Amino acid sequence: MPDATTETPDRQRVLWTAMVLAVYLGEVAFRMYLVRDRAVPSIHADEEAYLVIARVLAGGSATASPAGVVVPGGYSMIIAPALAVTSSPVTAYRLALVINALVSALVVPLAFTALRRRRIGHAAALVIAGTTALLPPVVFYSQFALTETVLPSVVLAWLLCLHGLLVDGSVRVRARYGVGFGLAAGYAMSVHDRGTVLVVVSGAVLLTALVRPRVPWPAGLAAGTALALGVLAAELLAAYLHRQFFYSPPSAVGQKALDGLLNTGLLGRNTGRMLGQIWYLVTSTWGTGGLGAVVCAATVARRRATPADRIVSAALLIAVLLVAGAAAAALPDDHRLDDNVYARYLSVFAPALFVVGVAALYRLGRKALLRHAAAVFALVGLCGASVLLLAGSLLRTDNFVLWALPDSSFLAGDWHAFDLPRSTAAAIMVFSLCVGGALLGRRGVRCVVAFLAGFAVFATTVITVEVSRPGHESLWVATGFPRAAGLHSGDRVAISTSLPWALRCEQTYQIYRGRLWDVDFIRDRVPLTANVAVLKAPPGVPAKASWPGHPRGWTVATAQPAYGFVVWRR
Repeated sequence: MPDATTETPDRQRVLWTAMVLAVYLGEVAFRMYLVRDRAVPSIHADEEAYLVIARVLAGGSATASPAGVVVPGGYSMIIAPALAVTSSPVTAYRLALVINALVSALVVPLAFTALRRRRIGHAAALVIAGTTALLPPVVFYSQFALTETVLPSVVLAWLLCLHGLLVDGSVRVRARYGVGFGLAAGYAMSVHDRGTVLVVVSGAVLLTALVRPRVPWPAGLAAGTALALGVLAAELLAAYLHRQFFYSPPSAVGQKALDGLLNTGLLGRNTGRMLGQIWYLVTSTWGTGGLGAVVCAATVARRRATPADRIVSAALLIAVLLVAGAAAAALPDDHRLDDNVYARYLSVFAPALFVVGVAALYRLGRKALLRHAAAVFALVGLCGASVLLLAGSLLRTDNFVLWALPDSSFLAGDWHAFDLPRSTAAAIMVFSLCVGGALLGRRGVRCVVAFLAGFAVFATTVITVEVSRPGHESLWVATGFPRAAGLHSGDRVAISTSLPWALRCEQTYQIYRGRLWDVDFIRDRVPLTANVAVLKAPPGVPAKASWPGHPRGWTVATAQPAYGFVVWRR
């Protein structure tokens, strides 16, 4: 018979594995419930760009790139199976959202593992992990075909593998973690340009750890090889996609970021944007992510901290700062208010910082917690005041885009305008309640975690109802326009550049088995393989007048002057 001393840990391991799986599946079900009404893309042109690339990776046809450039395909590779098994764009999109739910909820086991390494008990770690996966910055973006679905889990896995590579243990185990560390960074690079930052930080960490030395050379070699292979795979994927979309240039975000950083005339603008992103990251996690950042900074500075903790903390903070700086420089001056407080790019770090912050509520003593909390208040105040000072009137005059500011709108209770002081005050209030509860001892911390779990469910649900549901305009351009125009899945469509941009973006995906070209019918020639042309309907004249001098063989198929377009067929 098995020894009782070995049977109990095994049973506990199986029990907690089953409970983590149950929470994971509950998170998946919650996400699928939130997107039950979604059937079409609504974030133009980002969603369509990733969906079109997924279609190509699934063996479908190439078409015009909605984003105007070829974006990285690592995320599209994950949702490609959804587009391979159906001929309906609506069904494919819904299947992609199911894949999103499965991938996004991976934050649960990853956060649970991270908390256990922070010596948090099983039950508390599971509740906190579930809460982390319910944060609005984690759930919100998974409701769209966007890279922010997968990157939070990739960042968590990257940090966990880095920690495993650095801690004492057998060389074989550390080498396995090193492989995971390198591959996570390489995959992140294939998903988005932000992944390049993880690759750069990974290379610097490996070089430092080998020189110091902190890593056995076989484990370091395994990590470096995996990193190189991951980068190579990302480059090969990008090259393949560029061959498929040879008429569209590759993404130039990296070059834009470099140009913006080197332009000293943009120093004030870039500084304000960078601090605005940090402000948004801290407030979107209700101050707890800010506590995580402060704890990481303190760990880096504390010589008594373990080398693994110091290096992982430094890697996380450096990645946050580099991504914020690059995004601040790369974002265009397109008169959008959220350019000054951009939410998306740093949202991928929210789970990692939130986990560290909640673990600090458990482990810090009263005096240390008060010191760290004061630093969080100072961080939020400094960033918020800097945004108000450097952005100035732009916060009042630039265009307010609700989709781009979901967390701050929720905190301010205003879905029509941006209110930085009000959002800041709400986040500080929630954080103060958490700190106050933690000061009461272990029972108080349990109450804080329960409060955060309930608040996360409430916030995520409200933001979904107010922001995520597609509007009538998105539904019409996705499904109403093709019906009104008589378009079919396999049509080869030349569409006029004078028609609305959102409508043209959407059709790149809705023309599911065919392809689409953006055409200036005055200066450009219609592609020889096109069989459908969609032009703007001139007011007050016959439909035939919409295309003077049209090539022989083309006739008007549908005229919809009420909607402003005419469809020609050959």
